[in-house]
Amino acid sequence: MSIKQRAINQDQKKERRQIILAAALHLFQTSSYEAVNMAAVAEEAKIAKGTFYLYFATKEALFLALQAHEFERWFDQIDARLQATTGALAIETFVAHLSETLVAQPALVRLIAILYSTLEQNIDFVTALEFKALLLRRVLETGPLLEARLPFLRPGEGAQLLLRIQALTIGLYHMAEPAPLVRQVLEQPDLALFKIDFKHEFLSALQTMLQGLAARTLGE
Repeated sequence: MSIKQRAINQDQKKERRQIILAAALHLFQTSSYEAVNMAAVAEEAKIAKGTFYLYFATKEALFLALQAHEFERWFDQIDARLQATTGALAIETFVAHLSETLVAQPALVRLIAILYSTLEQNIDFVTALEFKALLLRRVLETGPLLEARLPFLRPGEGAQLLLRIQALTIGLYHMAEPAPLVRQVLEQPDLALFKIDFKHEFLSALQTMLQGLAARTLGE
């Protein structure tokens, strides 16, 4: 049975919003973004369509909110690990920690991959501004923690590193998850070079990037 009555107070609205996000996440984890529609999310959340659209006007706005929620979880994990460490971190240790947190949140990786091309489309100015403000706040909070644990980073480079990690995730995910037809094509032995393992390539690329920054510092 669908919930038709509107939430009255802020706590009720927040709870209902979380129910909707949990429903969207559940469907997204078992399907593609394209296959998930608003009606299915409303049904999964047991919320009447009329009430549902009071929270999210478009599918993009819904999944951008889910992206924000998953980002918050990820940044919380990264911050906790960095704060629990004293002194400098070895590059290999940091890369392993970061990779583990991403692999543990496959929905986050998939959402990052479509953030700029899909989720930031068909939304209003306020929604876009709120999302970017949240992302900016978390990046500026985590950036200095990275600089404290990776001392070869200069002031401000912790935040830049987080943006580069996002870009790296987008590029590698699309290469690692080609269209079904292309996946079949890549089974040809002579095309093995194009078969990308996301975790392996992410580890390798991030480690190379950080080693380059560290070598720059040693050369000064």
